[in-house]
Amino acid sequence: MNCNQQKKFEPLVSIVIPVYNGSNYLREAIDSALDQTYSNTEVIVVNDGSNDDGATERIALEYSDRIRYFFKPNGGVSSALNYGIRVMKGEYFSWLSHDDVYNAQKIEKEVEALSKTRSKYDLVLCRTEYIDKDSNSIKSKSKMHGQTTEYITDVEALLHLFKKGTYNGCAFLISKCVFEKCGLFNEDYRFNQDGLMWATMFLNKISIISIPYIGVKSRIHNGQLTRKGLSLFHEECERMSGTLLPRLSECTNKEYRLVYAYAKYNAKHRNDAVVKKTFKESNKEDLTIFERIVVRLYIVYGVIRSLAKKIYYKLFRKIDVRG
Repeated sequence: MNCNQQKKFEPLVSIVIPVYNGSNYLREAIDSALDQTYSNTEVIVVNDGSNDDGATERIALEYSDRIRYFFKPNGGVSSALNYGIRVMKGEYFSWLSHDDVYNAQKIEKEVEALSKTRSKYDLVLCRTEYIDKDSNSIKSKSKMHGQTTEYITDVEALLHLFKKGTYNGCAFLISKCVFEKCGLFNEDYRFNQDGLMWATMFLNKISIISIPYIGVKSRIHNGQLTRKGLSLFHEECERMSGTLLPRLSECTNKEYRLVYAYAKYNAKHRNDAVVKKTFKESNKEDLTIFERIVVRLYIVYGVIRSLAKKIYYKLFRKIDVRG
């Protein structure tokens, strides 16, 4: 692939839709991908071994040659995304979950921002709106504040990741060059592959162009895999810490307290094993006594936050949130 920008910047964008037993929402996702105002796209549907008596496959096959359809044995979201990246013909990758929806100008707005970028390795991030199972709006999530396009450095993006939680992967537009530099999604992870991928990118000096356009409608519903397997999620967080902590320690200084931000994030999300490992492996330059006290307070906050979140979604959104 030629990573140099073209004179007329109209790169082929591959929209990859990984799906497992997704007959309930898949058609809506595919339609939103095909209805993009930016025309130079291909839509790739990767069926990750669905066992729903062919319901998911029948929907995909209805689109004939309007999409590229692939079936593979079940291996999790990471493996389906990697499959899509390997077979994609485009210079840029855009992830669309089978139960989410793109707004019509998602790709157009992001390509427009890329045309002005200072680096071929920059990610473009649009805004996200949350919807319920019936596609009713719940709330908008402006991961980055401001009403104009902003350039977010790699360190700022990493700090934001630890402060606010993982970015919505479907809101990104990513050059294939980035995967060539950072590697693909880790297929050993079933729940936390995205968080590890973004952290890896930022640690490899990848920055973000954040645009104010709401390009994605992200669905929250009872059937989401990401709301199951809490113990596995925590186990993956602990495994991630073995990779991230040494690199964060190298980058931590008086200005950028990366280990501190990482410890607070894991305390808030009740990843107790990670907090213990952070305390054990950190030295005074990584975490001061005051910072260790604050992290312990975040552990208490994490318990309260988790309970309040479950009550809110149960009472007001009729959604069961486990954990």
